[in-house]
Amino acid sequence: MIQIKYKLLYEIEILHGFYRTGRCPDFTLVPTQACKSLLNSFGLRFLPNKFGGQVYAKVNMDETIKSPLTDGSHFSFLMVLNNPNFDNFSVLNTLKPKGSHYYFNNYTSNLSLDSSPLLVANSTTKVVSDSDLMPFVLHSFSYKHENTAGVQDSSLLFTDSGEEFDQSLNNHNNIFNFSYNLMKSNGGRARLIVEEVEKAAMYVLSPNDLQDIFGMIEIFYKASLPTEYQFQNNNLTLSSKSYKISFANTATRWRYIISKKYNKALTTVIVGKTNGNPIPFTAVPNPPADQFILASNQPVSLQEDPVTGIQLRDQADKVLIANLPNPPLMLVKTEGSETFSDILITI
Repeated sequence: MIQIKYKLLYEIEILHGFYRTGRCPDFTLVPTQACKSLLNSFGLRFLPNKFGGQVYAKVNMDETIKSPLTDGSHFSFLMVLNNPNFDNFSVLNTLKPKGSHYYFNNYTSNLSLDSSPLLVANSTTKVVSDSDLMPFVLHSFSYKHENTAGVQDSSLLFTDSGEEFDQSLNNHNNIFNFSYNLMKSNGGRARLIVEEVEKAAMYVLSPNDLQDIFGMIEIFYKASLPTEYQFQNNNLTLSSKSYKISFANTATRWRYIISKKYNKALTTVIVGKTNGNPIPFTAVPNPPADQFILASNQPVSLQEDPVTGIQLRDQADKVLIANLPNPPLMLVKTEGSETFSDILITI
């Protein structure tokens, strides 16, 4: 009987501080069409899971890989977001430039506190940040360049494939409108160079892949990868790697909007958490008639496990509600420099 043995080449795990387990179930990883072809050519198996995905390779009896990867091979995975409330409990730039998405790869050198290889760029916070944002383009790319010279030369250089497209334009009212047809390229990371100066960086998407994505993950095999990121050794044995992308959970000021409908004798309310770590609340002055509004003095982290012990008391210090509900994730709003989570209560 023929036996085929597989061994983990690498896995991608998405983490989030919001969740009790620390693992994030909000994404689906989808190999690009080019990645699917590459996986098949090397006899690799991609197995998506709830928190990311794993790639397995066939190995021989001596644990060497059956089909060794060639230097420069890279595997691209689209990140498809499944949770419409994700931005509300994540530390993300909600005002990011149009067309920008998150891009991660294993060329970074950023280890977690437990020495796991991270795919995020920020080596201080160790979580997803603006440093991971990149403009994504499709079909074509245009760039307006201003200069008084008679002629200007530009090049579109593809970082990983080595492709290069050149364009030279004559001056037209000191404007040079460079334009590139991206359908001729294989896609991937690219840089626009004008007269030996980098003017723009981008990721070129393939029209054959999903366009409505959160971001892209690329895993490269290079013999020069640091040991912590290397999964195929020089002797063709494997060192399975667990790459991680970590998101931070946001903190908001919790604001209870309490409408007085049934308890007409109520003149004052007090909201506060006194058990464990206290959370003080302050009444907002001049609320609408028959309403009380109380907001936490400091931002409170949003998390999967509910915060218990936030009490609602009346003017006689009688407990009306022993455990006020935590805020729903869809009612998050930014007002000036502060972000609030609103909780609506009727008593």
